[in-house]
Amino acid sequence: MTNRRQFIAAVTAGGTLAGLRVRATEDGRLVTQGETIPIAGTYDLVVAGGSTTGVAAAVTAARAGLSVAIVEYNAFFGGTATAGLVPVWHSLYSTDGARQIIGGITEEIEQKLLARGEARLLGKTDKSVGCYLNVAALEIALDELVREAKTIDSYLKAQVVDAVLDRPGHLTHVVIENRDGRRALAAKQFIDATGDAILAARAGFKTWTQPRSDLQAHTLCAILSGADAIKKAHPSFSFEKLMGPSGGAGLKHVFQWSAPVIGAPGLTFLAATRISACDPSVARDLTEGLFKGRAQLKQIVDAANRKFPMPEGKRLALVTVAPDMGLRESRHIVAQYRVTSKDVLFGRHFDDCIAKGSYRVDIHEGSGITFRYLNGDEHVMETTPEGKIQWRRGKWRTDAGPYPTWYEIPLRALLPVGTENLYCAGRMVDCEREAYGALRVMVNCNQMGEAAGRAAARAVKEWRRNKWPITSSEKI
Repeated sequence: MTNRRQFIAAVTAGGTLAGLRVRATEDGRLVTQGETIPIAGTYDLVVAGGSTTGVAAAVTAARAGLSVAIVEYNAFFGGTATAGLVPVWHSLYSTDGARQIIGGITEEIEQKLLARGEARLLGKTDKSVGCYLNVAALEIALDELVREAKTIDSYLKAQVVDAVLDRPGHLTHVVIENRDGRRALAAKQFIDATGDAILAARAGFKTWTQPRSDLQAHTLCAILSGADAIKKAHPSFSFEKLMGPSGGAGLKHVFQWSAPVIGAPGLTFLAATRISACDPSVARDLTEGLFKGRAQLKQIVDAANRKFPMPEGKRLALVTVAPDMGLRESRHIVAQYRVTSKDVLFGRHFDDCIAKGSYRVDIHEGSGITFRYLNGDEHVMETTPEGKIQWRRGKWRTDAGPYPTWYEIPLRALLPVGTENLYCAGRMVDCEREAYGALRVMVNCNQMGEAAGRAAARAVKEWRRNKWPITSSEKI
């Protein structure tokens, strides 16, 4: 073991660091030379990101006959659903409940969990929740989906660190880092389902980010025990009463929601923290956001046990804190089309529609939240300086209609400008701020993943017939 002075001297002299030749420049930067990266596999498609969106993309492409690699930095698939512990999928129906507009992989997973007693449906027209899921069961269901598709190679605990192009817009390899070191994956087509547009950014495609003040706030979720016992002993108990400056937790916001954990009596899911002005594509922001979220959870639990005393063993307690924040927004791609707020709220139809949604516009900002509905209603929740909730209910649209019951997402919003073989899927979709409040939820992102998987499969088949490229205006 060398000491710090010996280490610095070795690096300055051009020694070896992590297997690379390293030299230090006069301005203090480290420069590597002579790096050789082994190719770990060659595929038709590489999917970066193993969220439910990424799994939908990989499974769809594999079922269409492609060899696929899927890369995920967690030890499991599922993204915000599993790493964020978020147990909710929204309705698969139009706002009036008259038509099912979402099916595919989302419905397949939902039906599998329902059959096992690991999910629970709510009403078709419920504005907030379509289905509650047990997220641990979802984790296993996603494993099954991926492993049943025999042509998928999975790379868990692996991070996308770079991309290789042989000409502008055309990727040839993704570079990953895992326990084996740095490795490359070669492919004909690529899908970025990382949420933060990591692959698109590494490949040099243009991205954009809202000012921090306009980024949707994130939530670090948790599962707790003891809430039912406290409610039984103290009927006035609610998490809402703990929030805000006057509630005991000393927080600046009040909005929260909770739900029972499916199949686990006595446990409660809680989404009550708020991490604002945080860009999770920036390392320092992400780190500070996680610290803030965990500190807020401790404040909530401490306030509950202080204001609603219980005997030892029956107090409110944290069972698990989500490994990652429920991330709502970071980088967006600059795509061939930017979805506008009017596209969503007025239900515009697209020739290249690849997904439909009915979830409301939902903007988490500052200490409040704004809901806008396709029927013209608007609900704005604000927090007073005293920590009390104040709702303003009105209309954002007052004409006679007609009012849409769903909206559409075009393929063009998933295609980075200048791309030849990269599709994006998930919350990096190119759209205006208000439109994003609706498009970002999982049931919508899953459809984007399926569409990207179908598009990649078609592109590979076109390539095999020497008819490349496919145009973004063609239907999939």
